[in-house]
Amino acid sequence: MAEKYTTSGSASKPFLKPNVLHQYASFNTIFTLSGITEQEIRTAKFLTNPVHDIVARTGGIGKANVQPRQYKDFRTTQDNALFRTLIKADEITKYYEQYQDSIEILDRAHDLFIENVNMVSTVGPNAERNLGNFTKMEFEIHEPYGITFIEKVRAATAINGFLDYQDAPMLLTIEFKGFDEQGRPYAKHSTNKSHTRKIPILISRVDFDVNEGGARYQIMAVPYTDLAFDDRFKYPRTAMPIEGNDPYQWAAAAERALSDQMKQEIEEQRRYYPDIYKFEIDGELEKKGLQYKNTAGTTNSAGSVAQNQEDFSGLNSDFDAPPPRQNTMSAQASSGIAVTKFFEDAIRAGFHYQELANDFWTTYIRSNTDYTKESLTKEKVASIIKSKEFEKILFNNQYIDWFKIKTTVYTDTSKIDPITKMHPKTITYKAIPYKIHILKFVGPGVSIANVDWGRKVHKEYDYIYTGDNVDVQGLRINYKTAYYLRNLRGDDKSDTEKGLFAPLTEAFKNVFGRERDPEPLLPLRQYPSSIKGANTVKTLSGEANKAQQFYDYLTNPEVDMMRIELEILGDPTYICQDMYVPIQEDGKSFGAKDESFDTASASFNADRFQPIISVRYRLPADINEKEGTMFSGIDKVRDENLFFNGLYQVNKIDTKFDNGQFLQTLHCSRFNNQQGEGAVPLLTNASIKSITEIKDSVNIEKKINDKKSELIDNAKEFAKQNFEGLI
Repeated sequence: MAEKYTTSGSASKPFLKPNVLHQYASFNTIFTLSGITEQEIRTAKFLTNPVHDIVARTGGIGKANVQPRQYKDFRTTQDNALFRTLIKADEITKYYEQYQDSIEILDRAHDLFIENVNMVSTVGPNAERNLGNFTKMEFEIHEPYGITFIEKVRAATAINGFLDYQDAPMLLTIEFKGFDEQGRPYAKHSTNKSHTRKIPILISRVDFDVNEGGARYQIMAVPYTDLAFDDRFKYPRTAMPIEGNDPYQWAAAAERALSDQMKQEIEEQRRYYPDIYKFEIDGELEKKGLQYKNTAGTTNSAGSVAQNQEDFSGLNSDFDAPPPRQNTMSAQASSGIAVTKFFEDAIRAGFHYQELANDFWTTYIRSNTDYTKESLTKEKVASIIKSKEFEKILFNNQYIDWFKIKTTVYTDTSKIDPITKMHPKTITYKAIPYKIHILKFVGPGVSIANVDWGRKVHKEYDYIYTGDNVDVQGLRINYKTAYYLRNLRGDDKSDTEKGLFAPLTEAFKNVFGRERDPEPLLPLRQYPSSIKGANTVKTLSGEANKAQQFYDYLTNPEVDMMRIELEILGDPTYICQDMYVPIQEDGKSFGAKDESFDTASASFNADRFQPIISVRYRLPADINEKEGTMFSGIDKVRDENLFFNGLYQVNKIDTKFDNGQFLQTLHCSRFNNQQGEGAVPLLTNASIKSITEIKDSVNIEKKINDKKSELIDNAKEFAKQNFEGLI
C-alpha cells in the first residue's frame, strides 16, 4: 500500500509538496554500502529487500547480514570448461579458496564509516549525455585500525555471484532518521519510501591514505546503469552503415552490426563470449510521434517514400510513375560516434519529432484537440490561440511529448570469459517517453498571456526577504545580457540539408512573434546562424534544420540567458529514485508514467518529466518611515516583483552531506517570455511569405496607429454626412 503523503499547497496551488525532512525536529542521514544480486537488479527487488552483505555504514555496521554464497564452483561448472583447461587443477582450487578469507572478514562486520557524500546529477537533457542521465558520486570511508575495504567489496560481490568485482554492482542506501518535537523517534511514515533512497552503484575509483590510525578512502562511483556509457560499450569498434524506413529497422540493423563485431572479435581471439547489445523503443514513442506527422503539410523523415510520392502525384509527369521504393533513413557511424547519439538521431528523425519543432503551434493544437490536419488551417490556428479555450488547453497540457535514452547492463554471472577475464554482459539502450515544458518552445516575440504557469508546480521557493522562506540559503544569478538564439539556416549547397524533395520541402511554417519584448528586461532575440550540432542520420526530409536547432538548445541548458544556482536545505525530492532503477525485465517502470511527482517516494519522476520549480524574489525597496516596515501593505513597488521571478527548469543538482549537514544547490535556467500580452504569433510559409507582410504584421505600433487614423476618418465622414446640415 502506498504511503499517504500530504501536500502543503493552498487552494490556489494544490500541487505544492513539502520537504519531508521538515517533519523532523532533528534528523541524521544513514548511509549503507552493501551487496546486491543480479536478480535484484533485473526485478528491482532491491527497493524492498533488506540490505545484505554490508561493507560499510554510517554509525557502525552492527550485523553484516552475510548471505549464503551464490558464486559458482569452478570445479563443477560446465560453462567454464575452457577456463578449466587453461588453468591447472591446483590453481583452480587456490582461486576458489581465495574467497574464504575475504568472506570471513566481511562476516566479522569490522566497522567502516561513510562520511562526506557528494552527488552531482543531471535531471534532464544535458551537454554530457545529450538525452541520457549523468550522475557522479564522491564519498569518504573511514576505517579505524585496518585496510580491509577492497577485501570486503570483493567478498560481497563474490557472494552475490560476481567474480569480476571491478565491474560488479554495489548498493548505496540513504536513510533519513530523526526525532519529532517531543524527542521521540519520528515514525509516522508507513513504508519509509519517502525517507529512503536505494541506488545501485559501480565503484570506479578508490584512493586511500594509510596512517597509524587506519585508512581513509576517497571513493568515486557512478550509478550502475551508467556502465552502458563506458567507452568500451558506447563506442563501436566497427563501421555501422545502416538504412531503414523507421527506428525499429534501425535498431535491428544496429544490433546485427554490433553482433557481427562480436563475432569478428571472437574469431580474432580477443574474447570468448560475446556481449549482447539491445536497442529497445517504448511503444508510447511511436504512438505520440504519429500525432506530429505531416502537420506542416510537407514530407517527413519517417513516412515511406511511397507515401511521399502519393503526396506529390499529379504535380508533373515525373511523379506519375512512382520510382522504386527506397529507404527513407540512412546513417553511418564510426568508432568516434557513440551509439547513444546514433540512437537518439534515429528516434528524432524516425518518429516525426522534428515536425514538432518545425511547426510547433499547429502540431501542439492538433495533438491536444480533435482537429484534423485538413481542418486545422493557419486561420483556424490563429482563432484558437485568441480564444479562451486556448488558455484551458495550455493549462491542462503544459508538457510536450519527447523522449530520452535510459540504459541498463545485465551480467551473465554463470560465465567468466577466459580471455577478457570479465563476465559477458547485455547492454540495453531504451528510448522512453519524456516530457518537456511548453515554455521551452517559446521563441522571440512570442508569449502566452493569462496562464498561471506556477499553479501546477510541486516546489516553490521564496527568497530571503519574506517570512515565507524556509528553504533558501543563498542565490547566485548568471544573466547573459548579450544572449540571442540561433536561427539556423543551414548550407544552401548541401543536398543532405534539403533532402530529395528540396523545392517543395522548404515550405514549412515559420513563427514570427508579434511582440517586441514580452519581458522588457529579459529581451529574447535571434540571429541567423549556420552553426549546429552533427546529426548522424540522413533523411528525405528538408526540415531538419529547425529540429536540430531545437535539439542543440534543449541539450545545452547551461548556456541559457538566465541561470540561477539556488542553495537550499536538503530535500530528498531531488534525489530522484526513478533515475537509478534499472530497466526491468518485465517492462515495468518505477512510478506512474503520467505523473511528474511520485507520491510514494516523495521525489520527482525525473526519468519522464522535466522538473519545474517556481522562484519568487521579494526584495525591500527601503524602510517606510511612516509605517516602520520594509514592505507596505498597500503600495507595491517593482522591487517586490522582480523580473527574475517565474518558472525555472532544474538542470543539475549538487547534493552535499557534510558533517551532518544536508544542503543542495539547484542549477536552474529560466523559461523565456513568461509574461506578455499574448499577441497571436504570425504563422508564415517560408517559401511564399514576403518580408513586407512579416514586417507589417510584427509592427504592432504601426497597425494601431493605422487603425486610429481609420476610425478618425470614419468619424469625420459620418459627421459630414449626418450633421453637415445642422452645423
